[in-house]
Amino acid sequence: MFMKGTLCELRVLEGNDYETARFTTAVNAGLTTEHLFTGSIPMRAVDYKERWRKEREAGDILFGIWIPPVSENDHRGQCFEAGGGRDDHVLIGTCGLYSHREIYRSWEARWIIFDPDAVGKGIGKQAVTLLTDYAFHRLNAHKVWLGVSEHNLRAVKCYLDCAYKIDGLLRDAIFYQGRYHGTYQMSMTEEEWKASGAAKSTAP
Repeated sequence: MFMKGTLCELRVLEGNDYETARFTTAVNAGLTTEHLFTGSIPMRAVDYKERWRKEREAGDILFGIWIPPVSENDHRGQCFEAGGGRDDHVLIGTCGLYSHREIYRSWEARWIIFDPDAVGKGIGKQAVTLLTDYAFHRLNAHKVWLGVSEHNLRAVKCYLDCAYKIDGLLRDAIFYQGRYHGTYQMSMTEEEWKASGAAKSTAP
């Protein structure tokens, strides 16, 4: 499945060697994960391949965030797809919907841009919009929620710009760089999504 925007597209995360190698190498380097629990424990590609498999079996929905090559010399994304065709798009992050509660029609959303060259270019914002639109328009979600470090100001602004609202602050919820930090819980309801008009920004 593809969800295409003007800056990026979301593809089903296959868990193949290319995806797991790109993800694990970048996350272990820790260049964009200072505010996340992901990356606190070094992991191998095979570990993440198994983790993604278990998440899919649990009903979670996982996507890779892909962008076109930034130049003719950008070979980071070259891989062979199942059909044998060449695809030079670059995997720069992942996202997904987790912790589905059917009775409440709610999902937890998560995003990570692990490629530092893709940060600050509007790609994350479009990935947030694409995934949120998918939750409401394809999965019939009533509410999508997320957690984000109180110090991750770039991400907080991104979510606010995409029409998420802050529900509250969970004190000392995560630990990194030798200290405990709070996390904001943010969410959006179906009615708020429709009223925001944010879904229109997914159109190419």
